[in-house]
Amino acid sequence: MDPQNNSVRLKILRYNPPFDENPYNETYTVPVGNEKMSVLQALEYIYEEQDDTLAFRRYCCGVQYCNSCLMLINGKQTHACLTIVKPGEEIEVAPVKGKRVLKDLITD
Repeated sequence: MDPQNNSVRLKILRYNPPFDENPYNETYTVPVGNEKMSVLQALEYIYEEQDDTLAFRRYCCGVQYCNSCLMLINGKQTHACLTIVKPGEEIEVAPVKGKRVLKDLITD
């Protein structure tokens, strides 16, 4: 089985203002398999299994009420908790525009 067909690539805009001169993209590959996985779950996987320096709001209500997982996904402002990834996809993730970035995907 081709691992590319059972995984998703997330291209994440990273930025830590006290340390980084400019934002930069970092790409991660996350295994999806046959399970449904949201962008938020993929971010959790990256944090737990690949890079614990990735910053995003880990708490989420899961019903678009709290807006803690609101971010740009493929250029569209949407909720990471309800955006489902599909195997073989490449997804671009960035913080919401117009807000001050505290670190990576966390905005003020």
